Amino acid sequence: MTDAEPRIRRTRLYRRLVTRADGPLEPARAARRLSAYVYGNILILAAVAASTPGSIEHGTAAVLVLATAGTTFLAHVFADFVASSQIPEAHGNATDEQRKFKAVEELRDAVPILSSGTVPALMLALGWLSVIPAQWSELLAGGVIVVRIATIQMVTERIRGNRLTFRALLGGLATATVAALIVLAKVFLGH
Repeated sequence: MTDAEPRIRRTRLYRRLVTRADGPLEPARAARRLSAYVYGNILILAAVAASTPGSIEHGTAAVLVLATAGTTFLAHVFADFVASSQIPEAHGNATDEQRKFKAVEELRDAVPILSSGTVPALMLALGWLSVIPAQWSELLAGGVIVVRIATIQMVTERIRGNRLTFRALLGGLATATVAALIVLAKVFLGH
């Protein structure tokens, strides 16, 4: 392996992380998707922070995180569909086919709510299965969300088709630092 090969791999990985294969989203969709990403992460962080060593050991913490992700996703999609059906003129002179396409887009744009709960639930399940101590599983679950919160700036630039800047990276790190302090305080002071 030459020196150039690892650089090429890093460059490809970097491009995959900071650019969308299908190009940038239109601003309205980018805003909806980012809203779902932020909303999902905040609610999952709250669910993780509400867990206790006992709830982790009994498995209810992992179930609560999955239930939070699933029900929040359903509520979000339901609210969008109700609003769209109650105010059809918001879609202009769209045909039924165009409205169906928009509904699928709305569904897709809400997926970050679901994805925010999967890995934290897995971390909490590891505590339930006694693979790792309950406190560690809570720290890892909270850490996953802190990392996701840290990447809000990167996600924003990615879905808008912009280059990642150092300023955006610093903003993400500052946001993650605050989120991490909240999780650490909860885990160590709240139990």
